[in-house]
Amino acid sequence: MSGKSALSLFEVNQKISNALELEFPGTLWVIGEISEIKENISGHCYLELVEKDTKTDNPKAKARGTIWARTYRMIKPYFETATGRRLQGGLKVLVQCTINYHPVYGLSLNIIDIDPTFTLGDIELMRQQTINKLIAEGVMDMNKDLELPLLPKNIAVISSPTAAGFEDFANQLTNNPYGYVFNIKLFAATMQGEKAEESIISAMDRIYNTLTSWDVVVIIRGGGSQIDLGCFDGYNLANNIAQFPIPIITGIGHEKDVTVADMVAHIRQKTPTAVAEFLIDQFVNAENWLMEANDNFIDAVKLVTDSHVQALSKLSSRLIPTVIKSTRYASIRLQKSMHSGQEAVNKYIGTQSFYLQGVFNKITTHAEVQIGKEQYSIYQTVKKIKTNTSIWLQNENRNIIHYEKNAKSLDPVNVLKRGYSLTMHNGKVLKDSSATVVGDRIETILANGKLVSSIEDIKD
Repeated sequence: MSGKSALSLFEVNQKISNALELEFPGTLWVIGEISEIKENISGHCYLELVEKDTKTDNPKAKARGTIWARTYRMIKPYFETATGRRLQGGLKVLVQCTINYHPVYGLSLNIIDIDPTFTLGDIELMRQQTINKLIAEGVMDMNKDLELPLLPKNIAVISSPTAAGFEDFANQLTNNPYGYVFNIKLFAATMQGEKAEESIISAMDRIYNTLTSWDVVVIIRGGGSQIDLGCFDGYNLANNIAQFPIPIITGIGHEKDVTVADMVAHIRQKTPTAVAEFLIDQFVNAENWLMEANDNFIDAVKLVTDSHVQALSKLSSRLIPTVIKSTRYASIRLQKSMHSGQEAVNKYIGTQSFYLQGVFNKITTHAEVQIGKEQYSIYQTVKKIKTNTSIWLQNENRNIIHYEKNAKSLDPVNVLKRGYSLTMHNGKVLKDSSATVVGDRIETILANGKLVSSIEDIKD
């Protein structure tokens, strides 16, 4: 080292600090994406900002940032009120800061302000990009195009188990004034925060595993702050809802805000209570339809009967004038014959009486035959209607019993009771031994309990 001057590490860091102070003497505005954020118990907020490559999405710059407690108490509520979003990972922000370089802790940004209008614009841009992507992929209306069951009785609900909205929804369905019976099952999920989107998708995957058991899926979230709705604008959740094979109804709990999840769902209701009212109305409408169909059936039978009665009445009205006309004609002939003598009259009267009796008998017989034919036709028509109605009701009843038996036989609880078991690994159904390693914990679900074990050996 003779003849060469050397600097200590502290001196080098001090020169860097001095150079930064000369280069950035005041505050400046910096754009970055929050990759990590933590609130300290003391009230300070520590975060990491990152800038990503637009092509690879890999970080190309990182910096630590600090918002001291006094500043954070003012910045946080203002930002969240203005943007409707929490300060959390994944948000792009425009921060006003000073550049600090500490000899021990290195480079950091001392953040003194955050511009909410920048983040708001980026959020709306990402939301519109999500909508455009769904439209371009042709999935925007896929769930809307599904046919809603006439009687949506079996309902899979995605909600937080502690949410008041879920309790209101379940109570309204269970205690409906019409006495309709609904089969409701909760698939618990986190409904706000950074993990919400992933948690809701996981609940949808669990429903998909028992898909034939459900008529509709309901996603509800009662009340809450506007800033907790960000997860419902995410592309992954919207894409899963759009392509789900049975109708999805949303009741996220905000009247004025329509999320992307609402836009792709089969039906959007304002609140969990409104979703319950909608489902009850489906049963009311179906019952009214059946009552109307019954009334129409009765009217149709009455119409057929009345038409045959009218036909008989017309036939009778045509026969009576014929009899009167024939009688008058015979009477005139009889009066003319009286001038030929009493004997001829008696003979003629006898002949004509016999003739009239034959005519009357023929007319009477013809009328009785016609009336009999019409009565038999009415009887056959009514009998056929009753028979067809009875057969239709019996077939529908057998179909209902068949569907109920199939549903019961496919019930996972009944499957387990028949001696089968279900093996879970990391919260998912284990289907392939290659997905585990020695030492992993697995859960075996039986009909009457659950076994937790550790893998000691794996064999093909």
